[in-house]
Amino acid sequence: MASRALTRWLSSCYYGIKLFPFRKERRERLAGGLQKGLVGIQIDGLAFPFLQQALDRGYLPHLERYLRRGHKLVEYHAGLPSTTPAAQSVYFYGNDHAIPAFRWFEKESGQIISCNDPDHVQIFREKLFAGETGLLSGGASYSNILDGDAERSIFTVSSPHPQTLFSRLGGARILLLLMVNPLRTCRMFCASLIEFWANRKDEWHYRRKKTWHAQEGLFPFIRIFCNVILREMQTFGVIAEVYAGTPRIYTTYSGYDEIAHHFGPGSWPALKNLRYIDRRIGEIIRAVDYVPGADYLLVILSDHGQTPGYPFQSRFGATLGDAVSAFLQENQTATVSSGSMEFTKTQIGYLQDELEAKPSSWRHRIYRHTKNHLQRKIHALVPETLKIDPAGGVVITYSSSLAHLYITGSTSPLNWKEVEAAQPLLLRFLKKHKGIGFVLARGEQAGELMIFHSGGQICVTEDPRFHQQELAFLRPYGAPYELLYQLYRFGLGPRCGDLVLFGALDEKGIACFDDQVGGHGSVGGEQSRPFIILPLGHPVLDRERLSGYEFLYHEIFLAQVGEIPPRKDPPEREAPYNINQHLFDSDFFLHD
Repeated sequence: MASRALTRWLSSCYYGIKLFPFRKERRERLAGGLQKGLVGIQIDGLAFPFLQQALDRGYLPHLERYLRRGHKLVEYHAGLPSTTPAAQSVYFYGNDHAIPAFRWFEKESGQIISCNDPDHVQIFREKLFAGETGLLSGGASYSNILDGDAERSIFTVSSPHPQTLFSRLGGARILLLLMVNPLRTCRMFCASLIEFWANRKDEWHYRRKKTWHAQEGLFPFIRIFCNVILREMQTFGVIAEVYAGTPRIYTTYSGYDEIAHHFGPGSWPALKNLRYIDRRIGEIIRAVDYVPGADYLLVILSDHGQTPGYPFQSRFGATLGDAVSAFLQENQTATVSSGSMEFTKTQIGYLQDELEAKPSSWRHRIYRHTKNHLQRKIHALVPETLKIDPAGGVVITYSSSLAHLYITGSTSPLNWKEVEAAQPLLLRFLKKHKGIGFVLARGEQAGELMIFHSGGQICVTEDPRFHQQELAFLRPYGAPYELLYQLYRFGLGPRCGDLVLFGALDEKGIACFDDQVGGHGSVGGEQSRPFIILPLGHPVLDRERLSGYEFLYHEIFLAQVGEIPPRKDPPEREAPYNINQHLFDSDFFLHD
């Protein structure tokens, strides 16, 4: 008891000196006593089986000690799509807002949306979450896709109000943290060099041992950014928030997900990376134990896993987009109207004339021009994630093992008969392709979902009833009737493609339409098996089966923090945010 009190006193002195600039904030919050708080730590893309494998190998000593202290590791079934934007939409707002994937096409406006482009995310954030108050209202978001209405949104793709690039990367707060912690800054610089050479070694070893390879492209720089720079800064930022007593804190470690996409979720580089994430989580655990500014519930979880797979192009000789384009050229029967196609081609372009004509502050203009220049430079280095075929009248967006195909002759979703009328042989081509497991399409009647596969087709309604042999094609992906419920709920979403394509799953893994060897976003395998760590005795642990993302929002997050405070009005800006000031054409740096 005395030793624990001494440790707490020493820790208080250590953090008090280390985080001296935030003592005033801490005193103000502690004046009314310890309030309930939440710290969420998300390890992006880590499946329960691979976490268990890393624990068994001794790669996660801090998490292992944390579990022995009175916490339990359990798995749950991911929602569909099994991707970060949809998951965080539920974590922070209570429902997925029909987000169909990491990338999609808005037929009404003709806009491409990609969740690794800050402008795109800001667009759909203001559209989908308008008038809603997020879980992180009054709190802090570090390194997430969505901000959850956080008061501080740092290294987060979206923000609750317009921000400059400097503000989005942390602004003065991060500069202050670097200044008062020069040793961490030096460690970050040295670790960046080590990470670069580690990547060269991993690439050499992987290409000697593995059949499927992903292109290198920008990956070395993405790896350094996620696994060193971002990891160090977000960790220290979260520790500062814990010390200051920020009531709601959420952060995502994305390094494992990036490496798993490139080398595979069970590969040595991916599992090795968990060692460094474990150390940073250990730092946060110590801060929560010894100097918390609130009565925190610490929740450690993943939003989805990854299923080992292969790049579609490597196995079948062409990207999905090229394969569809080649088919359309040979069997061109499109009935797309010229007017709609011209509209779409105009909207998909850079809209540079309109961008230049819009009034904006000098900071927004510098940010926009810098971003445009960088995107043009790196476009050739980024693997294909989007295919536009103006002649065929289709747009295809890839999101790992999930793809959406849109017919551009109509601004409203088409049912399968209308797709057949526009492209009579397309469905037959897709469902017979060995890289595609099955295809979803809307039925002719409202509330009907069609599923096409190599052996035939079925029509799913609200109360489906089928013979076992009719659902045999779904067995590699999981329990058929559970999957039918997920597919039915997902496939009729307003933002889904006219056709939704699921990568085939066989003994070689899952087909990744992106250039990846680990996939998620769809169903089947480890991608559907994320994990959560909670204190023993938490009511959620009494449930026999955990499925979807809604239980995390209602039974864990809200149950801890109670009523969400109203959102503060954003500070005044030099110019109002206008979605037309941003680009709709190319992807930003990071993968999903």
